[in-house]
Amino acid sequence: MPVNRNALIRYRTIDKCLQNRRRKWTIEDLIECCSEALYEYEGIDKDISMRTIRLDLNALRSDKLGYNAPIIVTNKKYYSYEDPGYSIANIPLTTKDLGILQEVSHLLQQFKGFSHFSEVSEMVNKLEDKIYSEQHQQNPVIDFEKNELLTGIEWLDVLYKAIISQTTLLLSYQSFKARQPSDILFYPYLLKEYRNRWFVLGMKKEGKEVLTLALDRIQSIDKAALQKFVQPKNFDSSTYFADIIGVTKNLGNRPGKIRFKASRQQAPYIITKPIHPSQQLEEKLPDGVIFSITVIPNFELERELLGFGNGLKVLSPESLVKRLKNIVASMQAVYND
Repeated sequence: MPVNRNALIRYRTIDKCLQNRRRKWTIEDLIECCSEALYEYEGIDKDISMRTIRLDLNALRSDKLGYNAPIIVTNKKYYSYEDPGYSIANIPLTTKDLGILQEVSHLLQQFKGFSHFSEVSEMVNKLEDKIYSEQHQQNPVIDFEKNELLTGIEWLDVLYKAIISQTTLLLSYQSFKARQPSDILFYPYLLKEYRNRWFVLGMKKEGKEVLTLALDRIQSIDKAALQKFVQPKNFDSSTYFADIIGVTKNLGNRPGKIRFKASRQQAPYIITKPIHPSQQLEEKLPDGVIFSITVIPNFELERELLGFGNGLKVLSPESLVKRLKNIVASMQAVYND
């Protein structure tokens, strides 16, 4: 039984309502919520008939769509789920659904290995894991990296649309160092994820340098409709991060060669997972391996190198060696207190 988009919106809206047990839901309430949802998502400003909602409730109760929703009516008036934990989003996939997913998985596998479709590999793995867990009624066997406490994710869609439509924004932003938030007239150019944290690159009004702002430090976003959008100069999103690790870029600096020696224990990890695409193996020694990368030094580079502990020693440039020595000395002082 095919389900059109509008019906699916109504089903999900009814499901969301009936999950909310802090309120009693009459059929009039469900009609109102479904009408609002259709207007919000589809721009449909048309009243929904009571007959349509009754048919929707019957469809949700039945096995036609595989929902079998435990919808009950109390006092001949109020609708709710008999099972407080029920949701149509939690029902297992049907055999037909699994077959379709397997076909999609096989199709996507055709793109695995192509550099232009590198993101597809993870998508296929997630899809295959979902199929396996549904078929065997077992927990997933792949645990992808995620951040359940991630904040600022609610700004992703707003910023994405602003970048696409070239819309100037007014941001309220408070960095970790600032005592109070400040208003920024901002031209967004690019969204970037790094270590499960999202950032937006753009420029302030009358600014000359591209800024990197963390989404979890944004307090609010408003459109600055009367402000003309300023296009970036000499900014190429495809190459902007090519000479750095992470997201912090000191535009006044140029990439330089960083040489470091890894112990015999750490070297295999660095070989199989390079610190940066520019990484070169320069020399193999009895007690380790000397590597080099060509990047602009920044905070993320320091953190990456220090993360190997005593298994890695930076050899050059001297400025970075001194910087890391000072950090290590301050760390030692903390542990000596």
